[in-house]
Amino acid sequence: MQIFDTIIENGFVVDGTGGAGTYADVGIVGDTIIEVGNLKRREANKRIDASGRIVAPGHITQHTHYDAALFWDPYCLDAAHNGVTTVANANCGFGIAPVREKDRERLMGMLETTEQIPVAHQRAALPWNWESFPEYLENVRKLAKGVNVLTYLPLNPLLIYVMGIEAAKTRSPNAEEMSEIHRLINEAMDAGAIGISMSVMGAEGNSHLDIDGTCMPTDSMDHDAIVEICRALADRGEGIIQMLPQIVYYGDRSITERVAEMVKGTGVRVIHNTFLTHDMLEDIVSHDLDWLDAMRAGGCDITAGCMLNRGWVECGIRELDTAGGQLPAIREIVACNSDEQVLRLIDNSEFVQRFEQQYAEAGPSSGAAGLAGQTVIAVGDEPALKPFLGKTLAEVAEQMDMSVIAAMLDLGVRSRLDLQMKSPPISATSPEQALQYLSHAGVVGGGSDGGAHTKAFGLAHYATDLLIWLVREEKRMTLEDMHFQLSLKCAKSLKIRNRGALLPGFKADLLVYDLDKLHFDMSQYELVHDMPGGDWRRQARAGGYDYVLVNGQITHEQDKPTGATPGIFDRVTSVSSPLFAVAAE
Repeated sequence: MQIFDTIIENGFVVDGTGGAGTYADVGIVGDTIIEVGNLKRREANKRIDASGRIVAPGHITQHTHYDAALFWDPYCLDAAHNGVTTVANANCGFGIAPVREKDRERLMGMLETTEQIPVAHQRAALPWNWESFPEYLENVRKLAKGVNVLTYLPLNPLLIYVMGIEAAKTRSPNAEEMSEIHRLINEAMDAGAIGISMSVMGAEGNSHLDIDGTCMPTDSMDHDAIVEICRALADRGEGIIQMLPQIVYYGDRSITERVAEMVKGTGVRVIHNTFLTHDMLEDIVSHDLDWLDAMRAGGCDITAGCMLNRGWVECGIRELDTAGGQLPAIREIVACNSDEQVLRLIDNSEFVQRFEQQYAEAGPSSGAAGLAGQTVIAVGDEPALKPFLGKTLAEVAEQMDMSVIAAMLDLGVRSRLDLQMKSPPISATSPEQALQYLSHAGVVGGGSDGGAHTKAFGLAHYATDLLIWLVREEKRMTLEDMHFQLSLKCAKSLKIRNRGALLPGFKADLLVYDLDKLHFDMSQYELVHDMPGGDWRRQARAGGYDYVLVNGQITHEQDKPTGATPGIFDRVTSVSSPLFAVAAE
């Protein structure tokens, strides 16, 4: 009779399929679940007593940006200790390969302005011993990883690699360039990329900005060219196209419609981003779901990523692109090269008036629940500013007899940019919108944006929060339903075949925890100094898992890393597409 490497016994097993949980044991050999049932009399090298605990699949998050962070943190910042066992990187068309040596600085700058991953961190941690995407993936494979990693081929680096930065921003690829783009897409997918990713938000109303304040290549590219680039996957007959064309009412999702129609019936999936909940936009859910239903009813293989947990933004003037980056005035701030340049800009009366007008026209949907709702949480050492602590910008503006924008910029100037603000929750505080989205088969809630915007928020706790909020506090979802949402549903959206469920033959990515002991402090993010050079980031005070296992090995115990790094680089596509193999003969 087989001897197990590990048996997790006496726990309440929630297998991730949505079916009823049961008291059972889970037997693991190597990295694989072999048996679920009564294993009390079976031999094992290690036994974990899960009495009074829930045993569930590890969380899978389909929207992350840990591309750079993997090179200094195998556990992806606060993702792993919050039960995340698999991540999908290089979303929205941003990443670190392919790249020529002469373009490395520009690529790092792009990641800083679009995803707020500081250039200093990248310079300190990235070896830059690659040019092609397959060479980059070889590096990822060799890295010590505490989570499993999948990755897209991001289109912005690809376009720059093929066309050069200026051409990529000013015109569509010519026939020769398009052929090379298709070749490199197939080369990347042969090497393990799950598909391609892009931001296609357009030139206006877009927080994805280059170092000079202009939009990114994919955002300015003609939609006909985008469709033609995506044809590479349709011809190949597999993979995923991740697209960000719209955030709430900013952008135009007609490009998703065109791409989804073009790849219909080819085996290619489109993941549309992003659906959001919002207290001020009551009709947004029905509007989104009606659109998604129409697309799926028409035969399109499409799912939508959704962000719906109770995170918030904390920011200063220089991080306003996270709080309300759609406004052109904020893009001007982002384009500044120094604190002194920012101070000169925000102290300029013409700029203040321009910012006021834009905010008035955009309304409260700009920013996390509107800039007026931001609460002042730090003002530096200036005594005269201390009375404003704990007040919203609306209250400060009333007291100062200024507009919200003028009051915020005044505090920014007088505090010498030490002003820090906390937004209301990014997503709706009522559970109704979240429940509507999650009840839809085509909506996946596993998006954390982890690795990006680290000086503004940390949302890797999203799964912990959803378990606390919708299962424990509101009692609006069962454990069985929630773990399906957090694991197998995400796995299916990403076309991962053997993760996300506690079933024989599936990989042993597991959590052992007590629901009552999960915790999430919503008062304020914690500042942790664990970035390259001892730099700081914001992290939610959240966790509470007894054990996290990845591929059968314990990576975290009582929220503390064990040092084990059993994560792998995973793939969902074939090593080489049969269609292209035949064509090459």
